[in-house]
Amino acid sequence: MSNYTNPEDRPYFKGKEARVWHLYVGDEGSRLANYKETLLEILQQHEVKCVYDVACATGIDSAMLLENGYDVASTDANALFLEKARERRQENGFKDWQIGFGDWLDLKSACVEHPVDGYDALLCTGNSFTTLPDFEGQNKTHLKALRNFWDLLKEGGVLIIDHRNYDYFLVHKTLPPSSHSSIYYNNDRIFNVRNEPVEKDGKLTSLIFKSDIDVSGTELVNEDDVKIRERDGRLVPSFHLDEVLCYLHSKEGFTRLLRRVFGETAEHKILPDFKNEEIVEGTVPNYWVHVIVKQARSTPHA
Repeated sequence: MSNYTNPEDRPYFKGKEARVWHLYVGDEGSRLANYKETLLEILQQHEVKCVYDVACATGIDSAMLLENGYDVASTDANALFLEKARERRQENGFKDWQIGFGDWLDLKSACVEHPVDGYDALLCTGNSFTTLPDFEGQNKTHLKALRNFWDLLKEGGVLIIDHRNYDYFLVHKTLPPSSHSSIYYNNDRIFNVRNEPVEKDGKLTSLIFKSDIDVSGTELVNEDDVKIRERDGRLVPSFHLDEVLCYLHSKEGFTRLLRRVFGETAEHKILPDFKNEEIVEGTVPNYWVHVIVKQARSTPHA
């Protein structure tokens, strides 16, 4: 098996996340302020003009790039997220913004028109890649997706991809203390958070992320699937979010996967929480952001 045999098994299939994403993310301006400057700096350094956002969700990052003059194609494997992105396109008048369905394991068939020469940059952020299961084992599924990313980049093109700091989880069996006020997701509505470890053959490989979101004071309070739950000693209207299985990529392990595809000598750097600076002593990054460049050659290494 190399993909989802049942579409309902895809993360966020039921659509709750698309409905509450604006609450889950928090203030979009505050979110973008955490990494916009660094992201734009990376794109400028690599003379990027054309960007492919392969995990666009509701289009927050894609819209920011369009506002800054980039040509952008955006895909996601969730139809309800794509609806929200299209609403954003219409609201902002981005008539040239390509938006469509895209499966990382078959991106050549994505519902956007890929440039013949390839993209200058490909973006896969927000811990999105870790939601891809290793269907075939030995990271074969992950390598296939990364090869597809590589294939759509032009020579000299740059992949920007991240994952949570699962090194911390592998040691402490919990996410870093500040993980729910991170660069991408910063709100005070998430509660009842559970991170359940998953083992395979005696090895910790994944976690199941479970949580509820408080929708008090929002347009969602009267939705049929809202339930009243206890939060900090009071009752609040809330959604139980879909359980999400996340593969525990370590920083070193993910680097090895990238190098198997892009090559051992590919230009590669890792940014803690999208920052071009050393980690401050006593702090723990929530995300590792990998920036790797496609070298001049005809085929990927793996």
